Formats: sequence, structure tokens, C-alpha cells
Amino acid sequence: MKLKALLLFLFVPLICSATDINVDPSTFKATYEGAKDGDVLLMEEGTYTGDINLPDGKTVTLKAAEEAEVVFGVKFRGSDASVTGGGIIMEGLIIKPNDSYFMDLTYGDIKTITLRNCDLSAINRCFLRTNNEGHVIDKIEMDRCIIHDCGDGGYNFIYPKHGVREVSVTNSTLYNYKGGESFFSPNSMNVDIDMLFTFSNNTVYKWSKASKYAICNTGNKVGLFSEYTFRNNIIYKAGVDGQTPNILNTTGGYLLAEKNLIADYGTYNQASAADTEISDYTLADFGLTNIPFPDPENGDFSITSESPMATAATDGGPIGDPRWLKNLTNAVHMNVTNSPENAGTVTPAKADYEAGSEVTITATPNYGFRFKQWQDKDGQILSTENPYTFNIEKDMDITAVYSSVETYTLNINKSGDGAKWGNVSLTPEPVDGKYESGTSVTMKVVPNSVTSFLYWNDGSSDAQKTVVMNGDKTFTATFDVVPFIVGWDFSVSEPRGNRPGDYSFTTDNTGNLQLYEGDGKTTNWGASTRTFGGIERNCIRRYTERANMDNPRYLVAKFVVDGYKNIKVHSLAALDNACVHKIQKMQYSTDGVNYTDLSSIDMGNGTESSQWMVLEGTLPEGLSGQVYVRWIGDTESGLAGEPSDSDTEGFYLADIVVYADNEQKDDHEAPKLVATSPEAGSDVASASGNVVLHFNEKVKAGSGDVTINGKAMTPVFGSKTATYAYADMGYGTECEVVVPKGALTDLNGNAFEGTTFKFTTMQRPQPEKKVFDAVVAADGSGDFTSVQEAIDAAPDNSSVPYLIFVENGEYDELVLIPESKPFIHLIGQDKEKTVIKHTINNGGSSDVGYEWSTNNPQSDNYGYSSVVEVNASDFYTENITFYNSWGVDNQSGPMGLAMYSRNDRMTFYNCKFRSYQDTWQTSSRNMADRHYVKDCWIEGAVDYFYGGGDVLLEGCTLYNVRSGSVIVAPCHKEGTKFGYVFSNCTIDGNELANDNKTALGRPWHNAPKTVWLNTTMKIGIKPEGWNNMGAIPALFAEYNSMDADGNPVDLSNRRTEYEYTDGDTGQKVTGTCKATLTDEEAAAYTYEAITRGTDGWNPRKLMEAVSAPANMRYDAASSTLSWDESAYAICYVVTDADDKVVSISTDTSFKPAEGTCGKFTVKAVNEYGSLSEGTTYETTTGINGAGSETTVKEDIYNTSGMKLGSAVKGINIIRRQMGDGTVKVIKIMK
Repeated sequence: MKLKALLLFLFVPLICSATDINVDPSTFKATYEGAKDGDVLLMEEGTYTGDINLPDGKTVTLKAAEEAEVVFGVKFRGSDASVTGGGIIMEGLIIKPNDSYFMDLTYGDIKTITLRNCDLSAINRCFLRTNNEGHVIDKIEMDRCIIHDCGDGGYNFIYPKHGVREVSVTNSTLYNYKGGESFFSPNSMNVDIDMLFTFSNNTVYKWSKASKYAICNTGNKVGLFSEYTFRNNIIYKAGVDGQTPNILNTTGGYLLAEKNLIADYGTYNQASAADTEISDYTLADFGLTNIPFPDPENGDFSITSESPMATAATDGGPIGDPRWLKNLTNAVHMNVTNSPENAGTVTPAKADYEAGSEVTITATPNYGFRFKQWQDKDGQILSTENPYTFNIEKDMDITAVYSSVETYTLNINKSGDGAKWGNVSLTPEPVDGKYESGTSVTMKVVPNSVTSFLYWNDGSSDAQKTVVMNGDKTFTATFDVVPFIVGWDFSVSEPRGNRPGDYSFTTDNTGNLQLYEGDGKTTNWGASTRTFGGIERNCIRRYTERANMDNPRYLVAKFVVDGYKNIKVHSLAALDNACVHKIQKMQYSTDGVNYTDLSSIDMGNGTESSQWMVLEGTLPEGLSGQVYVRWIGDTESGLAGEPSDSDTEGFYLADIVVYADNEQKDDHEAPKLVATSPEAGSDVASASGNVVLHFNEKVKAGSGDVTINGKAMTPVFGSKTATYAYADMGYGTECEVVVPKGALTDLNGNAFEGTTFKFTTMQRPQPEKKVFDAVVAADGSGDFTSVQEAIDAAPDNSSVPYLIFVENGEYDELVLIPESKPFIHLIGQDKEKTVIKHTINNGGSSDVGYEWSTNNPQSDNYGYSSVVEVNASDFYTENITFYNSWGVDNQSGPMGLAMYSRNDRMTFYNCKFRSYQDTWQTSSRNMADRHYVKDCWIEGAVDYFYGGGDVLLEGCTLYNVRSGSVIVAPCHKEGTKFGYVFSNCTIDGNELANDNKTALGRPWHNAPKTVWLNTTMKIGIKPEGWNNMGAIPALFAEYNSMDADGNPVDLSNRRTEYEYTDGDTGQKVTGTCKATLTDEEAAAYTYEAITRGTDGWNPRKLMEAVSAPANMRYDAASSTLSWDESAYAICYVVTDADDKVVSISTDTSFKPAEGTCGKFTVKAVNEYGSLSEGTTYETTTGINGAGSETTVKEDIYNTSGMKLGSAVKGINIIRRQMGDGTVKVIKIMK
């Protein structure tokens, strides 16, 4: 269906009694401004542009003249709330503003905003945004409209600060709002207005980018007795795959939802509902697995009279936009497929037509394929045309046939001192890293201010080079570096304040750029791309209101100058209006308070620069530490012209670079050993593990080997560490580590003096054989089908581990472990497939999602706190995902705990914890309650690891899921010894979180303590690192933080001053806290110091691995699979090819059931329930394929054909000579 056809032929024109006035693009604006209340402007065909306001005190209709195609690019703008009482009606217009906002208004009360028979597109953010509170819109109405391809810039489609009394959307189609948020979302509190929201007979496709949004997203911002009606709609798919935005997010109200078909979308989220009535369809009601729209991406949502959806509405008509109904009297069906299947896409893929109709089908090849021809179901060629138009007379199965095209890879390498900052663009860009044969690709060096391009690998030095792809190709571009400290080129717009350098010479001196108000408060600049003198640059705008130009805003960059000389600060400046001080100064300071003039420029008289102007200055020699450079207008110089009172400063700054020569010198000091792990004298080390040497600087290999009990070890170097793996030392074994002098040096070659220290591996007695005390299996094959049942069956007051094995599956339940049940060991089969989940939050009655709140007496969650709550001591778990469905699925608050661990000696290994806000709360019961968390994934966005106790997290990933995430919010009691200790952890996140706004944490209450040791930061952390909240931290500090490449992170801008408002007195409380640890302070945070306490607790022994089963073999005569015993194993878990548990036994053999698959994996279990690595045995024909034949001879080979004495790790080829003379060959994996 064509949109123009919809607009011109399917709509019934309204009959107006008001005055009709003909206008064209040249007369429109003047006529509009002079129109009277009720006038109808009949718009002749053409494109209309410009800005207008809503009428003042009158309602005007803009209507396309009969048969006229009116492209309405006009934008509504208003900045005066005294203009009031107007309304606008638009009919038959193609609204295409190509702007972020169609209506962006500061205005008084609005009578109506009505659209009928309109097509809306190219609205990057909001159809309507109003900017002033305290006023009302009586009604927003859209009927028979097509709204499509909007929202690329985010925001909500209708986003008013005005109160809105009524919204009505009927008989319309909304699609491809993929980057946008909600359809309707108020931007202010108007709880005194009980609004009406009607959404009926609409087709919605790919609307909204995330689960936390909704079609109607009123939350708690409107009256509790608002009415919401959703009727006869088809709502299908979010704008982003995997997301499920809701239809309604609200608090209170009356909801009537009937006859809506909703697929791959969310639900109605109504907290504290006044009344709810829902009677909607599912796909199954129509016998469907998806909604068969012919071509939804391109706006064809046709359904035929043959479809059950054609009569499913409340009035017996079609659901969805009724204009898409095609009435057929002699229906024929067409089905179109691709060959090969992955070679392309076809539109429509399937459709019904009236026999004899003209049909056009189009094939779009995927990269690497060419369209060849159309074939019928018998393989006969129908056409080689694409698109192909024909008349369909009967049911047809058509195939689009493609031929493949060779594709090749183009690799661009960079070398030279400037390689890190050099860049090469490719035009066109590759698709999945490949180019089709014959493609001409232009490689172009992208210039910047800190590199100079030298040459390509063939010796040529042209900055642009073209290559024809007739094979895989590799080119190397060599760059030199222009010596510098830090620079900003603003190639991306965010962040618009508190911004580290866009490039820096070293990773631990990244600088910071910030915009300040005249009173010293921080604010954000405007991001822009501007052209002056014919040169376009990414830049920032400093804007000060005209009334404040006597105390203007200013920009400050700060960076460390130690080790540099000849420091020159370069920048480019320009203006585009008269509201700019004529003289612009560059100043410097060593304390950020007292500034000295460095240089200045005269911006001249006028309203726009003719070119970018250089503003630069050279810093005096002898400066040290952190230096501040400020860009500020000279208030005594006057303005560049005569601005109006409403103007704001139009000053632009680009290409900020701090050039300098490096004068780093060798300190001639040997590296100092700060700490070792295990520490000297330790008796809790693993028999297989790592020796880690921590130094005060980066080290490298020198001459000589580092040994453990005389055996050389191989180093892996980190930022300030050298790590040596060792294995199979045995238990209760004394180990001597010898580091000879010169085996390690610093980067300048200064040799470490060497050291020798000893530790002892842990004692490990041989445990008794036993199986798990309980097995949980969702399919009923275990002892229990729920985790809580297994917990309930555990004995009270036990002093020995109670082992619970949880097979793969999703367990939707709340789990509560009471204090009376210590020593629960909860062992999952696979953390990716063993999931304990539930929809639960801790919100109040005004929060969205209150029906799932632990505080709602009407909710099944009432009285609980978390998906899993552990009140008992000595808890251990591994290989399980703890999943709060509210947080993950909605990607929003309120609080939604996945884990609440409330006692001492709690251990977590190889688990996942997933939510959004407050994922995991740790014990605040006693300040010395201890947790040990090893190799876990903790995910969230807001305070997602919080509470108290001494908690050591080693090797964990903290995964952030939004911009501005905050990781920890501790509330440690005064006197807590260690608090939260993150050791060798990784901070990571999705694309939203990688914007340099993530915070390490904020102090919740009391005297919070958190340290981050040897942290790898894969995403950018905000320069100050920490946020304020409700306390002054006792310690918030880092040591040896690294980026993803192991380079040190700049900690010079970390927060050391904190403040909060006392809730009782209302007074501001301030305090300081150190941001970094010394080598000696960091060395105190050892495993032994944190975990041992007074009872010698050693949680690492719980996860001390036993060896994987070895020498897997199959005896055909007995049809038995067997293996060698693993030392210290209590039993073995056997799974089949589908990861289904088929045996848990103390035996070292297993007899498969008749006819089962020939692939089995066996894992050994230690005395605490922890699983070993698996060993897999696989046959090519299945275990039972061997029957009862006797093996006469068996030989083992590797994959190179070499005969082996016994099976080795990896793939083994087994050649068996059978008793009947046949030979069988199988492969096994060990």
C-alpha cells in the first residue's frame, strides 16, 4: 500500500463551514499570521518551510487542497507563555520537518493539537515538546495518520511539561521509531489532572528502543483516576531486538484493554490500579507464530479478508489500522523465498491478492551475492528482472535465485610512533569486514593535530590511495607523532563537560576539560560542527546569557606537566554572533584559583568570524604538577557588536592541543617489590595457582629464571605485576619461590635485586565418597523441582556442608535460606543455563511495577527482599545465575535485588548476578561479616553492589548497562576493617555505559570503605571517579588502575572532597577522603588478611578443583564407559550430548541406556560440591553402535597420525580391530 494513495484516496475529506483561504508556499506565513479563529488555509501543492508559533487565542486549520501533495517542513516554535488559548488542526499534510522537534514550544494554554489524514516522518526527537509547566493542553488528537521513521535522536514522541487532559490516537499506523523512547510521556507532575488516553484501531511496528519505555508512559505524573483505553490494536516488535517496551506504564487509573494483538512486545504495567480489565489476543489465538505483514520495514501492513484478524475487532471489523484491510473475492496466495536462504531478502515474502492483480516483487541481495533470476516451484525461470512485475492468476511459490560473488579482506595496519593516534578511513566501508570482488576502495589518512603521516608500505606518501579488491590485501600506514601531552578534537559530541582528553600521550595523564558558570559552578557546553573560512570542524560552544556577560562562563583544561618542557597550548576560536567579548583571553594557573594572562586575541567587530582564529600561548618553564588553562572573555573589552537581550554567547573553540617535548629521565632506581601473592608464610595456597609479584612500577623480563621448587616459571606482565602460573605442587607442600637478581628489571633496565620466599599449599584430606544430598531438576528427574524445596529439606543447625545440585533450567521462584540452615552449598550445572529468576522489586506505591513490590500487601512478593535471600552463615554457591527479571527486562528501577547475603562466611564462585538497580546487597548485620567472591559477573546500573561487611572480590566483572552507572553504594559501620575490596577485577559495560560517565561508587551511609586494586577498566570511568551521596567515605581509593591494554589510568582528577546534606538538621556536611593508595597501603590487602579473621576461614578451599576424569574409555563387551579416579573426588556427574544429567554416582563408570547418543561429559566433584572441568568422550556412531562385539586390538593416534601409548589431552583417534575382523575408528576428546 502506498502512503500517498492512503492520504489521497482512502481518507474521507471533512466538510468545513469555516472560511477557506487559498495559500501557497510564498503566501502561507503571512496568511497564517493574519488568520481568524476557525479559518481554514487550503494549501496548494509545494514544499512549505520556516518557523511559526501556535495561533494566539484562535484555532486555525491547515488543510491540503484537493489532490495537492503538501510537504510541510514548517516547524512550530514559541518562547512566550503569554501567547495562549490557541489551537492547530492539520489535515492531509506530509509533515517532514527534518529537525529534532516539530513543535518546540513555550506557550500558554492550548485548546487542541489535531492531525487528520497526515503523514509524519523525519522528526529526530519529539513531535511535541513543551517547555513550561503550569499550563494545559485540552486535547491531542491523531486520526488516520501514518507516523514513521522518526526518533533517531531518542526522546519521547509527545513530551509535554503542560498538563494534558486528553490524548486520542485512532485508525493510524506507527512504525520505525527504533531509536526513540515512549509515544506519550509527560515531562512534569500534573497529578491534579485525570487524563483520558485512547489508543484504538492502530497498527504499531518497531516502536521504542528499550524495555523501560511504553506507548503511554505516564508513571506517577498524572491523576490516579486517569482512564486508559487500548482497543483493536496490533502492536508488534520493539525498535531494538530483544527489548520489550510496555504498552502502559502508570500508577493508578482505570485500564480497559480489549481485542489487542500484542507480539514481541511488553504488557500493561499499572501500579496501584483503580481498575483493570484486559482481554487481548495472542498469536496462538490466530494460529500464528508471527504477524505476516507483507513488508513492514517499508510500510506495508496489509491483511486480507481471508485472515482471521480481518474480523477480530470489537465491531467485527479488522484489528489494527482498518485501512490496511484488502477485501478479496477470489484470493490467491504468493510465497517468495531465497536460494541460497542467506543470500538476500525478498519483499513481500508472502501475501494474498485478488486473482488478476498486478504484483511487484523485489529481491535485495546480501553482500557477497548477486540476483540472478526468479524461478517457479518447478525451477522454471520466470524472469531475470528485479523488481519483477506481473499479474498473479493462481497460487504461486516463487524463488529468488542468487549467485555468489567472491569477497576479500582489506587490512589496514598502522606503524610508527604516531600509530596510536593515526587513523585511516575507508570508502566505502567494508561489510562484515569484506569487500566484493572488483570494489574500488579509497583509503584516506584522516588528519589530526598530533600526528603526521609519513608513508604507505609501498613507499608512497599520498594521503589518499585507491585499491581495487581482486584479492585479500594488507596496507600499512606509518605515522610520526607531534610531541604533545593531551588534546581535544571533539570528534564525538559527548561528554559535554568533565571531559578527559580525546587523545593523550600517556594513559595516566588524560587531562580534563570543563565549562564553568561565572560563579564557579560547573555546567555543560554545546556540541557543534561549524564552518568558518570554508573549514569545517567539530567544536564546542561556550554560551552565556546576554544578561550575564559581565560575569561570563569560562572553559578550563587541566593536565599534569611533570616530565615535559616547551609546553604550548593551541586552540582555534570563532564567533557567530555579537554576544561575544571582543578580546578573548587564554590564562594559566597552578592552583585553579589565581590565573595569569598567557595570550589573547581580538575577535574583531561583527557577528560572524571569517575564519578560525588561532588562540595559543606557551607556558613558562619550571611549572610542575597540575596546571590549569582557562579560556575567558575580557569583560573590559566590550562586545563584538550589539546583541539583542535574548541572545546568548556564540563563542566556539576547536582543536585544543597541549604540545610539549618529553623529558622523562631514568631514575636509576631498581623496582621495589611491594607484595607477593601468596604472601610469605601462607598456608592456604592452592596446589595449582599463580605467584603474583607486585612492584611499584612496571617491570619486564631480564636475565635468569624465576623458579618454584627449582622449576622455571613463565611470566605474564601487567601494569605493575609479574604473574607466574604453577601447577600440581601437591597438598601440604612447602614451596620456595626464587627470583634471582636481574631476572626482572624496570623499563629502563634497572635490575630488581631479587628475593626468595616460601609458602605452603593447603592441607587436603581424602574425603569420603558420597553423592549430592539433593538434586533439583526442573523436568522432575531429580529429588525436587524447585530450589526452595531442596532448601526446606536441608537439616537445621548443620555443621557440615549440605550439597544441593541444581541442573540446567530456569527456576522462577523466590528462594529464602533461613538463619537456621548454615552450610548450604548450592551448586549449579552451568551458570549460563542454570538460572534462578523472579520478577520482584522493592518499590513504593507510587512506583511503576508496584504489583511486583515486596512492599505491596497484595503482591505474592510481599515480605520478601530479593530473588535469593541468604540469612544463614557458611553459604557457598557456584555456576548459577541469579536473575531479577524486573531489573533486567525493564532496564529500570526501582530497587530490584537478585541477591541479599546477610551473614558471615559467604562464598560465591563463577556465578552471575543480574539486575538494574541494587542487584546485590551484602551484610550490614555485623561489621566483620565476610564474603569471598571469585570469578563472578555482577551486572547493573544504579548502586548495584551495596551494603556492608568485609568483602573480597577477586577476578570479577562489574558490568554496567547505562550511561552514568554507579557501581557500589556501601554503608559500612564505623570500625569496619576492610570494607569492599575489588582485586584484579574488570569494569566493563555495554555501549551506553562507555561514555566516561560511569562512577566507581558513592557513599550511602555511615563510614563507607571501598578500594579498587589492579582494576582493568574496559570502559571509561568519569574523571572524578566517585559521586556524592549520604556520607563522607572512610576510604574510597584506587591502586594501579589500568585500561583495557594494561596502561595506567589517569587518577589525578579523582574526587577527594565530599559533601552531603544531613537529613535531620538540613545542614551541609563536608569532608575529605584520599583517592589513591600507596604501595605499602595496597600491600596490606591480602587474601589472608581479609578472610582469615579469628577462625582461620579459607574459602578458596571450597572451590579447590579436583582433576578432570582421565583416561576415558569404552568397553564394548559390557557397554560401559569408564575413567580413572580423580584424586579427592567424592562423586562424578555425567551429562549427555544435550547437557542432560544422566548419572551422579561415586562409581568411575557409567552404562548408557540403550540407544542414547555417543557423546558424554564427565565432571568430578570435590568434597564441597564444586565441579571440575569436564572430560568428553565421543564416538562417531553412538555408544550402542558397538553392540556386543569384542575388541581384539586397540591403537591410539593423534590427529597427525602418530601412534600414542595412551590418550592425551585434545583429540584422539581410536582404531579398533573387532573380533569379526572389521575395523572401527572413533574420535574422543580428552
